[in-house]
Amino acid sequence: MNIEIPDFLMEMSKQINTQDNRITAEPVWQVRCKRLRVTAEGFSDLIQIVETEDDYRVVASSSGEGSINEQIIKYLDCDPEDLPVNIEKWVDDREDCEMSGVEKIDFFIENFDCKYDLDDLEYSFERFAMKEYEDIVKGAFLTEADAEWFIQRKQHDYPKLYTYVESMTYCPQMIELRNWIMSLSKEHS
Repeated sequence: MNIEIPDFLMEMSKQINTQDNRITAEPVWQVRCKRLRVTAEGFSDLIQIVETEDDYRVVASSSGEGSINEQIIKYLDCDPEDLPVNIEKWVDDREDCEMSGVEKIDFFIENFDCKYDLDDLEYSFERFAMKEYEDIVKGAFLTEADAEWFIQRKQHDYPKLYTYVESMTYCPQMIELRNWIMSLSKEHS
């Protein structure tokens, strides 16, 4: 039986045979990104202060530029003299905080000079402990070129995407398929 091998399979075979496997046996390529998720206090040093009245917009972060105080002052666009000396401590010491993993804070500031021309300003902030994790966006590419194509096509929908190599160990059918595809360009060389 004489079967003509499609060009895309020949190209895939060449790519698999020449790509860097990143010292991984039976590699399969994944596309990943790093994301943040809320965690319990004490599991991470990363803290974010979020304004709940503005679609959970991040106001300040322990990983941001400057102290949390400075970031809040910049966000409020006000004179620091009109605010408590240590906003973060003042927020943490409020009696109405819920001391579960996430502390909800009702933040009232009255009569200070800022970009808002109002007599009384009310901000509702929440304080979150955050943990970074890797999220697998897509996880079954036989070639790095295919994974990179996905990144070019979909980067706009995600945080910074990158490739990662995982092993197909204990996936005998996938290994057999990969080996067969690899053999195509060796047989026709």
